[in-house]
Amino acid sequence: MSQSLLYHAFGVRAGYNYVRTFYENGGIQFLLVVRDELFLCSRCGSRHVNRKGRRFRQLQTVPIGFKQAWRVTEVPQCQCLACGQRFEVSPPLPWRMPRIRTGSKPSLRASGE
Repeated sequence: MSQSLLYHAFGVRAGYNYVRTFYENGGIQFLLVVRDELFLCSRCGSRHVNRKGRRFRQLQTVPIGFKQAWRVTEVPQCQCLACGQRFEVSPPLPWRMPRIRTGSKPSLRASGE
């Protein structure tokens, strides 16, 4: 799986590596793990952190053909060695798309003419 495909098709930003693909329950799951460059303390900005565990989060993406597609993303739990702050590295969520209005524009003519 190409890192470029993950970025352009699913909105996965830099900092995550593709590991493998699972085909389960009629769907496709892409496993992503965090690169070390994203381990940054939210309080003091230090890069000196320890991993304190992890969990995985499933994020549904657009389907591929008729199959449901999911991103299974690692969410590491960390602790800063400088200030002691405990934090999680957030998963790669896609950017927000602007709303597109549908329907016709309101008429400029005054009502009753």
